[in-house]
Amino acid sequence: MDAPNDPQVKVEGPAERQVRQREERMQLPKIEVKYVPEEWKVLYKEQHTEKFNASVEFLQTMMGINREEAEETLLDILTKTTFIEINLMVNGAQDAEKLFGNLLEAKNEELGIPFSSQQEVADFCDGMSLIFRKESNEYRNAGVQGRRLVQELKKRLRGGDSIDEDNIHQVLEEFCENIEVDERLKNFAQQEAGLDYPSLRDISKTIPEFNYDKTTGRLGLSPDADKSLMLNAPIFTDTIHSSHEKKLDRSRTISALAIYSKTTYPDCQRFFTDDEKIRGVEARIFWKRPRQDGNMPQNGNGPQNGNGPQNGNGPQNVNRPKTRNPPGKTAAMNCPRVSSKTTSQIKARNPQN
Repeated sequence: MDAPNDPQVKVEGPAERQVRQREERMQLPKIEVKYVPEEWKVLYKEQHTEKFNASVEFLQTMMGINREEAEETLLDILTKTTFIEINLMVNGAQDAEKLFGNLLEAKNEELGIPFSSQQEVADFCDGMSLIFRKESNEYRNAGVQGRRLVQELKKRLRGGDSIDEDNIHQVLEEFCENIEVDERLKNFAQQEAGLDYPSLRDISKTIPEFNYDKTTGRLGLSPDADKSLMLNAPIFTDTIHSSHEKKLDRSRTISALAIYSKTTYPDCQRFFTDDEKIRGVEARIFWKRPRQDGNMPQNGNGPQNGNGPQNGNGPQNVNRPKTRNPPGKTAAMNCPRVSSKTTSQIKARNPQN
């Protein structure tokens, strides 16, 4: 192994790091609603190889088909999922009628769209409850860490673990230790799953393969869990834009209390949340609406009034809270209580992981 002071070993400085990060951002796929299934198929096979291959193998075994058939089946489901996921991300939470209309507007001139009616859209979303949450008759995207947690709980239960109200916090702590995201995003990522699933009962209500015993407070599995593609295929925790650092998911918003920190250039007010749901996460209010590519438009649309979409992996810069308040429990799944010590109420705008 080369010594740290070996002249042949180049140490990355701030300037080199910025160049590298800029190049990595340029490689991220552009977020557009248009239906381009062939492009998405290439991205899944080339940039999500490990999880894609593991998912194909599961489908082969589960359906008793060859690899080519399994790959074709999986890609068909993934392109439909991606099509809807991006539309919700850009256009916000929608009911089936509005979503179908927006999908039609984004059709491919040669291929059309993969859905023939709003009922077909609704049936697909309902069958993919790991990805799409239905609330007040509107669909929105589920968070990445919530998807990972559900698959992790399924593995643990099938492996013989007991998961109940008494040990769920220990399970969550172990889960959070294995979250691999940029350090800036870790604070939010460790708390994201609890936003989608505040309790074990919420998991059983959302994912039909789970059941919850009110008497014992224990989470269980149905016999169909081992056959469920969304519970066993890891690719559904890593869809195309899951880790896109410029993603602004308008279908996901969080109401949280926050304390003003400072105003920075350009026209950006920074806050730190003081809420048990997302303790210490940094939130931002831009006085000009940022685009999906991360650049500020020349003509802004006025103040955001504190309302902003989530970005899948958490805020762009996650720091420890600069307040006297102690940090909350890691990804606690018990129902949050609103703090009375805060001075502002905003919807946390967070970018992920």
